[in-house]
Amino acid sequence: MRTDLIADDLSQFADRLETITHIRRGQNRGMTVQGAFRRAVPPRREDRDDGWSGADMVWHLPEQAVPGGVRPGDHLVDGAQRRWTVLVVSPTASGRIIAWTRDWSAAFSTGRTVDVERAEITQGASGEAIPRWTTAAAGVPAEFVSCHCDRSETGTDRLPVYRVLVLWDGPQGRYRLKTDDGQYYSVLKVERPALLGHPTVFYVSPAPANHPT
Repeated sequence: MRTDLIADDLSQFADRLETITHIRRGQNRGMTVQGAFRRAVPPRREDRDDGWSGADMVWHLPEQAVPGGVRPGDHLVDGAQRRWTVLVVSPTASGRIIAWTRDWSAAFSTGRTVDVERAEITQGASGEAIPRWTTAAAGVPAEFVSCHCDRSETGTDRLPVYRVLVLWDGPQGRYRLKTDDGQYYSVLKVERPALLGHPTVFYVSPAPANHPT
């Protein structure tokens, strides 16, 4: 498949140009990009049997559309609200860039969404740390994939610890998850994805009494 489109080629697809949103990695708000064009990756490459078939897309964007340029780890959101993670970026002689992207949610079966909340720590009257929770990312696709039990500090209760795949890669911090049914989970550990386009792994336990603290 050719991924390099010269200007004359692109004129043939004028009726297929799209307006999308570019979101910088680690941020929530994005900017509008007009004149984007997509080409699907055919499922005939040797690695198409690894679960990614149908989840990759090649985007052609105006080179100057995004201040600072499009970078690996950024996201492109199309009109159907599909979120494409940028894996590789290449310039072309036509004044456009090529972004090879992956839609993680199309490659994994996510049955629910979560809000990722981050704690901003303030000091109480007695010097105690008081967390104030703010939403870092809302409605993020997630999948609870496994569960085991850990002993609490008392050694008498056993608390479930869930391994959760979350389509979000934000900065370091103290986090919790709020599921789509209103349940809260304290984040015990976070494993960052080794490869772009892969989910972040959160290890979580139900929050005490399952209410905000």
